[in-house]
Amino acid sequence: MINSRPNNKNYNQGLYIPVNKQKVLKLNNKGGVWYRSSWEKKIMIYLDANESIISWSAEGLEIPYLSKEYDKDNDAVKGIKRRYYPDFYYKIKMTDGSIREVIAEVKPMKEVKNVEMFNEGNFTIPPNPSNKKLKNLEYDFKMAQKNSAKWEAMEAFSKMKGISFVIVTEDFINNLSSRTMRK
Repeated sequence: MINSRPNNKNYNQGLYIPVNKQKVLKLNNKGGVWYRSSWEKKIMIYLDANESIISWSAEGLEIPYLSKEYDKDNDAVKGIKRRYYPDFYYKIKMTDGSIREVIAEVKPMKEVKNVEMFNEGNFTIPPNPSNKKLKNLEYDFKMAQKNSAKWEAMEAFSKMKGISFVIVTEDFINNLSSRTMRK
């Protein structure tokens, strides 16, 4: 799946053609990189234009992880081997001249908070929920479970490799012009 063409009509998706193609670690056969959301596109523009960014890629790494999923048939939780493709990897030259490697995942703050609730065991069902609210809660729970497993694997991988791992939310993206993607 490494930076494959997106196909979700619910999001602003497309092909980003970088100005500084030499900085992109792997371009697709169309000479660009696919983005899966307007947020990812904004980050690509930033990475492409920022002089401190030495190189970057989108979905350029494959990280194996174990997803714990409920098996309805056996009424048990089982581990399933999965692969995680973090949104971005980049190398940045810091102001002190050192080079830092960073892996960045783009997620809405709501999903970050849901992972925190999941990890703390604080997912609760509101009193008298409608069917729609239950479906939304079930979706949020499953995404939190999935993201928790991915991020746990990513943190272990990053620590082992000496790479920083950051989660980029809308707060950061909306202020991109006044910030840099450094940790």
